[in-house]
Amino acid sequence: MTGASPVLVLHLTGVLQSWGVRSGFTEYRDSAEHPTRSGVLGFLACALGKPRGSGPEELDQLDLTVRVDRPGTPMEDYHTIGGQTPEEVIPSADGGTRKGATLTRRAYLADAAFTIVLTGPAIVLTQACDALDRPTYIPFLGRRACPPDAPFNLGLHSIDVEQALRTAPLNRIAPRDRDTVTVDVISTVNPGDPAATHTLNDNPRNGRRFAQRTLARTTLTLPAGLCTGADPSDRYTALHNFRHPEAASPPVAFAAASRRAAVRKPPTASPPTIHPLAADSGHDPFALLGW
Repeated sequence: MTGASPVLVLHLTGVLQSWGVRSGFTEYRDSAEHPTRSGVLGFLACALGKPRGSGPEELDQLDLTVRVDRPGTPMEDYHTIGGQTPEEVIPSADGGTRKGATLTRRAYLADAAFTIVLTGPAIVLTQACDALDRPTYIPFLGRRACPPDAPFNLGLHSIDVEQALRTAPLNRIAPRDRDTVTVDVISTVNPGDPAATHTLNDNPRNGRRFAQRTLARTTLTLPAGLCTGADPSDRYTALHNFRHPEAASPPVAFAAASRRAAVRKPPTASPPTIHPLAADSGHDPFALLGW
């Protein structure tokens, strides 16, 4: 890939996601409304095979912009660890004792979808892209219990962030009464920037420490034709074609129309098959079923 440094585009969606910010190991494990920088760099670190507890290292050179394809539905899970009740003291495997059940509440985003555009040195992006195709450890959406849907790696593209946000497939159903859709975009800005809307402590540092990042939430209007729809095969085709335009299959709308036409096509008439017992007028083959 030649010219300016490319961008790496990810598509993060799954049944559940959870991008913790403030919770640590507390009774309530929160989730941000969108993927965090620490979470996305952790996603890449899994693929690259970085050991648990390591610092961001070369990944710290990357910046990300998030497009909210579907914000999802916030939900909480009541979680217990250890059995028994919180008040009980029970024997432990090392011969001592330990506290009984630990109770936590964990926040998730259900059915959310995000497009991530990563920028930075080409060599770092290329290494990350290659690792995502053959991950050392399974990447996850904030928590290990939240695996991503495939495909999540939409590859490297010689375009800028704005163009990537405007051309990557949009994982939602197209509106019936409008030709455009509006999505939120979250990007990093400098502290004190008048466009800033909020901050997150999601800049990873060594030793499980995090620094503050300043963010701006803006909106972007996109053509409704960018929507992939509800059909999983249409969505997969659109995402695949975005990464591999040289091997693109027929347009999503055409493929969907072809399938609908095939469904509506009347079946070829054929003579009914009559079971020998059913030919006997004195026998009802469905009598025992109560039909």
